[in-house]
Amino acid sequence: MKKLAHRGYSAKYPENTMEAFIKAYEQGFDGVETDVHLTKDGEMVLIHDEKINRTSTGKGYVNDYILQELRQFNFNYKAYGHYDIPTLKELLSFIKGKDFLVNIELKTDVIHYEGIEEKVYQLVQGLGVQDQIYYSSFYLPSVQKIKALNVHNYAGYLMEHSYKKKYQELLDAQLTAFHPRYNFLNEKRIQNLKANGIQIATWTVPNFKEYQRLIDLGVDIIISNEYFK
Repeated sequence: MKKLAHRGYSAKYPENTMEAFIKAYEQGFDGVETDVHLTKDGEMVLIHDEKINRTSTGKGYVNDYILQELRQFNFNYKAYGHYDIPTLKELLSFIKGKDFLVNIELKTDVIHYEGIEEKVYQLVQGLGVQDQIYYSSFYLPSVQKIKALNVHNYAGYLMEHSYKKKYQELLDAQLTAFHPRYNFLNEKRIQNLKANGIQIATWTVPNFKEYQRLIDLGVDIIISNEYFK
């Protein structure tokens, strides 16, 4: 079972910042989960929301800014000091040569960034970290594109609502990794998934009681803000 830090070690450090990623590594997580968007100039940056309002001192959509403009803002404005929005290249360069994983969520369910799947994949390949990468998305076409780029890619289908519908889509698309929110998982559903040879990653596990329940049920990956021993 792998433990991934949700948006980095976000229980203690500003989410989706290099500080949060580095501290997750130092704490002992097996890896981090993060979210990738495209800027106006085509840079791959790590931030959860389509807008920068919640996590920075700026306002507006990520893809309305070039990277240099985004670097004028502080991510996260609630923390002391200045935190730049990180690029995917910076994070992948950090993990290179380390025993550390990255789950890259392609944030394409609201804005369908043209060509983002191939851009991300080519960067991963170019840096030689492909064995350390999980891909995931709420947007089924993105998951399918990642698999089409390389059949060996780990590509997880994310879900927060409509379990039955998403589960059927997963089977119909012949995908082998499912990423449901933790409260949708029970013994019967996990048994069904495993019977179909599907790997199970779940998020965002809120406390040790749920963490232990999900381990006992046999999930493969747990994504959480906090580090549970």
